[in-house]
Formats: sequence, C-alpha cells, structure tokens
Amino acid sequence: MLRLTLSAAQTADFRKLSGLARQAALESATFTRGVSHRRTLTAFVKTDNDVILSRYGCRQHARWGNIVIASIPLEQLPALSREPSVRRIEAGTRATLCVDTAAMIVNVLPAYENTPNHSAYTGDGVVMGLMDIGFDLTHPTFYDRSTTNYRIHALWDQLSKDTIGSRLPVGRDYTGKEELLAYGHTADAESETHGTLTLGIAAGSGYDSPYRGIAFDSDICLVANAVTSNAKYIDSTDIYKYTTATDALGFKYLFDYADSQQKPCVISFSEGYSPYLDQEDSLFSAVLDSLTGPGRILVASAGNESRSDTWFVKTAERPEAGAFIQTNKKEALYRLTTEGDVRIRFYAYRGEYGIPTDTLTLETQQIPPDSIVVFSFPCGLDTLTVSCYHNASSFIDNDVWQILLQSEQYIRQIAPMALVVEGKGVIQAFGSTTYAFKKHDADTRWADAQKGHNILAPSCFQAVISVGATTHNPDGKIEYYSSTGPAMNGLRKPEVVAPGTQVAASISHVYAPDWAIVGYSEFNGISYPWGADSGTSFSAPIVAGIIALWLQAKPDLSPQEVLALFERNCWHSDESLDYPNNIYGYGMPDAYKGLLDILGLTSVQAISDYQPQEVTVVPTNGGLHLTFVSEPTGPLKVSVYQISGSCVFQTALSPVGREAFITLPHLASGVYAVQLDTAKATHSGSSLVRLK
Repeated sequence: MLRLTLSAAQTADFRKLSGLARQAALESATFTRGVSHRRTLTAFVKTDNDVILSRYGCRQHARWGNIVIASIPLEQLPALSREPSVRRIEAGTRATLCVDTAAMIVNVLPAYENTPNHSAYTGDGVVMGLMDIGFDLTHPTFYDRSTTNYRIHALWDQLSKDTIGSRLPVGRDYTGKEELLAYGHTADAESETHGTLTLGIAAGSGYDSPYRGIAFDSDICLVANAVTSNAKYIDSTDIYKYTTATDALGFKYLFDYADSQQKPCVISFSEGYSPYLDQEDSLFSAVLDSLTGPGRILVASAGNESRSDTWFVKTAERPEAGAFIQTNKKEALYRLTTEGDVRIRFYAYRGEYGIPTDTLTLETQQIPPDSIVVFSFPCGLDTLTVSCYHNASSFIDNDVWQILLQSEQYIRQIAPMALVVEGKGVIQAFGSTTYAFKKHDADTRWADAQKGHNILAPSCFQAVISVGATTHNPDGKIEYYSSTGPAMNGLRKPEVVAPGTQVAASISHVYAPDWAIVGYSEFNGISYPWGADSGTSFSAPIVAGIIALWLQAKPDLSPQEVLALFERNCWHSDESLDYPNNIYGYGMPDAYKGLLDILGLTSVQAISDYQPQEVTVVPTNGGLHLTFVSEPTGPLKVSVYQISGSCVFQTALSPVGREAFITLPHLASGVYAVQLDTAKATHSGSSLVRLK
C-alpha cells in the first residue's frame, strides 16, 4: 500500500482552506502566470485586515463584519492562506437542481394547479427573488393578468458573456422592461427551463391558463446562476469563479434590489449540495445569517436525496458497522463523524461472496491533522486511490473525516465494495444520492444502509427555511424522494412541506422538453408552453409564494415570526407524529389561516379560518360579486368584518343561479373579511377582500 501525505507546509495552510479552496491551491502551481490568463477563486475570506487582501491582488465584492467575499488570484492563494490575519478561506462547489425526474408522468395533465383565491393578498408590494437557471424572460405569465405591466425588473445573469463595463464578479445584470425583453432569455436557456417553471409556480400570473402562481402580483428580481447541469456554459479557465460564494452574492443582489425599492423580499432557491460538516460551510452559513432578517426571508428546497440510502451509523454498543458503496461515477465522496480515532476498512468482493478478496485498512490515528493522506488500494487488475482528510467542525463537536475514492473506471464495475467502520462511541457515515450506500448479497454483515440525514445545503442552515415535498393528493403524504432530517449539522429539518409532484406552471418556449408539456398559450405570435415536473424544487416556490402573501400583510415579518406562523397554521397529514419533526417539519402551511393570524382575525369566533370551497368572492364597484360552482339551495347570510373584528355589514339573501351581487354601504378603503354562512358546507367560510 502506497501512502502519500500532502503537508500544509508544502503548498498552503490547509487548515484554513475548504475542500474546493484546497483543490485550487494544489492546482495553482500549474497555471500560466500571465495577466491575460489569470484565474481567480470567488471565496469567503474571514479576516479583519483589508490591506492584506489588496496586497495579494484580491477584489472585494461584499463584507459582513469580518467575512469578505473576494476574487482571489489562484497563484496568490497559497501565500494568502499563510498570512496570520487570514483565519479562513472557504468556497464550495456548484449546486445541483432539486428535481426528481423519476416521478414525472409523461403528457398527463397534473392534478395540482396553482389557483389561490386571496383577492386581498396577491404579493403586491413584495419582491419575489429567485435564483435558478433557464429563464424565459418573455413568457406572458411574467406580466400581470392583463399583460399590461411587465413584472420582472432586474436580472443578474452570471453566465452572460457580455461583461464589458460590468462591476459584478461574473456575467452582468439587466434592468428595466426594454432591456430585459431585448435580452429575451438567460445564456443557458437553450438547454434549461427549470427557472421558468419555479418562477411561474411562485409568481406567475397564469395568463390565460389555470396555472397561476401563488404571489401573482409580486415584483420579480432574478439571478441566473451556475450549477452542475449548465457547466458547459462556463469557460474552463473561469470554473473557480462559480462557487457557493458566488451564490451568496446572488442572494445579496436580490435582497439589495428589494432594499432599493423599499419593499420586503422572499427568495426561493431550488438547488442544493451535500453539506460538508466541517468548516467548509461555516462562512456561507454565517453570511446567510447576516443577509436574512425582518422583511428578508430565504426559502430553499430540502433536496431529493431519499431516493437512495445515504447514511449509516455504528452505535456505541456495536463494535463495527458498514454498508456497500453505490455509485455510477469514477469517484465517490463520503464523510464520517467520530468520537475519536477509528479504523476504516474497504472490502472488495471479486470472488466467493462472504469473503473479501481485497482489503484496505486506514487507522485514523496515523493520519496527521490538517493533511491530505492518499492511499493506493489494489483490487485485482484495478487500483483505487483513497484520499482521506481530517478536519475539525464548526457545526458539531465530533471529528470529521472526508474520504474520496477515485478510479480510472466506474467504481461499480470493479467489484462489490463495502465501507466498514470500527471504534469506540458513535460513528456516522454520510453519502448522497450520487454517492449512496446499499445492502448486497456479497456480505450480509454490512447491511446498515439507511435513508435520512440527507438535507441539502444551504437548506440545512439555520437561517434558511427548508421545504420538503408531498403528494398533491388530499392526504398530503411525504413523497418518497423528499429529503428528511435531522440535517448533518444536527438541526431539525425541514421546517415545512408543500406539494412537489407534478406541479404545473410556465416553461420556456426556447427549450421545452416534450415530456413536460401540458398545454400552450399564444402571445405576441409565439406559442408559449406550460409544463409540469416533480421534486422539492417545486415545493420551495409554493412556500415562498405563501410567505410573499404574508409579507404583503406584514412587511417586516421576520424568519422567526414565519416559523411561529408555521407552528400555528400548518395542517398535519400524519397525526400519529409529534410536530415539528424531521419528516414534515411543522406540516403543510395554510396560507389563508396564516393571513387571518397576521391580521389578528383568528380571535373573532364568527369568522371561519377556512375559505368556502365553491364560492369566489370578488369586490366590485360598491359591492361584492359572488360566483358559485354549484347553485345554492337555501338562504345565505353574508357578514363583513373590519380587521379590528367589528361587523360593519350583514345581510341575508336567497341566490338564484350561480351568481349574486351585494351592494355595500360606503366603507373606507382597506381589507375586510367576508363571512358566508349557509347550510351547504362548501358554500360556507370566509374570504379576505380589498375594497378601494
């Protein structure tokens, strides 16, 4: 067995570098030094010394206390990391989309349609911020319902090649109707439509379709970022410019736009990556703590990691535990948390099952702190490279080990291979859907693979509201793919759940996969498609849309107040569980009950906390227009309440047909609750209306 130790003293101070930053530092010596070929890393830097960053040619983009986001020349990265005043340099890899393609139903009209009936609260005066990929800026759903007002006001396309004059670290931004419509679509829209769909779910007007979004009157601000699936649009020399730090700048761009308009903002983010457990996420998490607050809410998808077994544990009572590796890649990354030194073994089974033919044993006490140790693992004619790195954690008290397997061929083709851990105390092993675990007949001893503990970052961070996915059926059960907690950092996640399967909204006319399309609308001589997809990607914008309605009612709503609203106003699909929990969080948010709660109307016993199922109440000039799905069969009592809770109008009528008009006395402009009481349950309930 060959063992190679890469000491921090050889290149950079590895103790201060995250995994991606370490990789960049190791590669830096091979890069051409010419200014025209200068490569940079966009990273979080923890330092109180601004001068030191300038000395090494770094360009600062943002600062929160002693945390800076900066572009660091790669050739300067090792030396910068050795500076005593630099305490941490962190950057993470790009995220992936939270889409579960296995759940798609080809060309079937989805049962779930976004048609909320909150005529008083529609997102007006709130900024819906959304960072995603594949935006069609011309889709009619991004106008108001009459197509008079265009609602997208700003876009930062991080993949745009038109960077002349841009002061942003990558790409450029576009503002105003004329410039945005002239641009037409983001740089990746010829092969991506994910953002067009998530934005339609959160804020689309629906145009002439039934697929209206939740906050359909909100203002829209966008960031088109880089993820694994659109990496082909990035020049290889710029790859280190697109990191978690770049995403943090994207969140800042969205909140900054809302601040410039003096409006509250909720951001929806339907991407994620497997968190690192060690300090690699510490600065990203701290920045999101600083970015969020009253009127600044961040929502993210929990992830679709429950499709595979991604976790196993060795309890304190057991001497050892293990599971087989499952990946279709040529590399696999796993993380361990331990309560001290342990023994890590890899068993390969090329011959008779039950007896490993090849074994690699790692004694963690032999691995120097803050060094990458590389081992060679011969398996028959093949050889795997096993890299192990040990670091302390800013999230948990235990030791954290990162183990990377690399091969010249797909690992699954070499042999069934088990990862086995042995030692005192509790040892946890974490993978992902890409680098999963499984049980295998090759050796039934290593059958500890389980689901759970797989919430993605940044959804796992304290400042972010994590959203899981349920079915669109009335029972609202958790979907098989939706990630569940606790998160790797120990937090209870997700906070809430929302429908995620076959959610329909706008998709791009530039790129519209046949399997997704459920219909078309004509606008300006172009056929614009509507489509559906499944995953927590599409649960997050539903929750973000609900929060936008709540922000309209209370613009200074804080993340903590949002959680309190969830606690009081979520319904539970599984009453056998205690809430909140690591599957459903607080449950499914009830947008309407939340609005009544914010307005203080839940204490008025005469006002129902639910809307009538078969009646639409719309204010008209001087009155109310009631539309019934089924014809009323008896008398109807109509009561109008002020937000103070006092009844200002009451009448009884016996409607004939499916429409009724009610003339109101002169009432001041504002929001009122209209209570309907009748013998038919589907015609009873309350509705919020805004009188002008």
